[in-house]
Amino acid sequence: MNFRQLIVLTTGLTLVSVPAAADISITPFVGYRMGSSIDIESSSASTSDQVRFKDSVSQGLILNFDLQDPGTQGELYFGRQETSAKLDNGFFAPGTQAIDVTIYQLQFGGLYFPGGKSYGGFASGVLGVARLEPDDSAFDTHHRASLSLGGGYQFLINEQLRLRLDLRGIYTALDSGGSVFCSGGCEIRYRSSGYLQVEAGAGLVLRF
Repeated sequence: MNFRQLIVLTTGLTLVSVPAAADISITPFVGYRMGSSIDIESSSASTSDQVRFKDSVSQGLILNFDLQDPGTQGELYFGRQETSAKLDNGFFAPGTQAIDVTIYQLQFGGLYFPGGKSYGGFASGVLGVARLEPDDSAFDTHHRASLSLGGGYQFLINEQLRLRLDLRGIYTALDSGGSVFCSGGCEIRYRSSGYLQVEAGAGLVLRF
């Protein structure tokens, strides 16, 4: 199953699980992601380096549906970021120090408004999978578990429209000792167990 099929399947299962009387909201959003570096080493552990992802714009879609308890919602988050991965000193392949990468997240969880309403301040948490896809097919694509925790505020415009502001931390788990993007054999391994990004985003909530 490829990533697009997984998106369709997860969205379909989410919609099936929505109570018939629940209100549903869809939020297209645009954001900006910043991240830390990832420690790596050669397979022989004789050299070490760092991979840095370039800070860049992100975009995506958030689906929410009301749950039975006031102020609680289910949440399906899909995010996408076009960025580049660059080694500080070494090369992914001869003469290639940086590669363009698209990072996808598909995560499911919940959202909570402490006031019991469907707008105002909120906290959210979602868990799922991240796909790190190099634009050059000569390099490997990786799928890793990912977790997002954050919060924000929804400004009420009217009953069908809100403005949503988010700040979330996105943690992608890495297999320490697992391979990094490789081309024709892999000599580079992760030395870090995870990678953290921070995303600030804004979107319009369309509520049905």
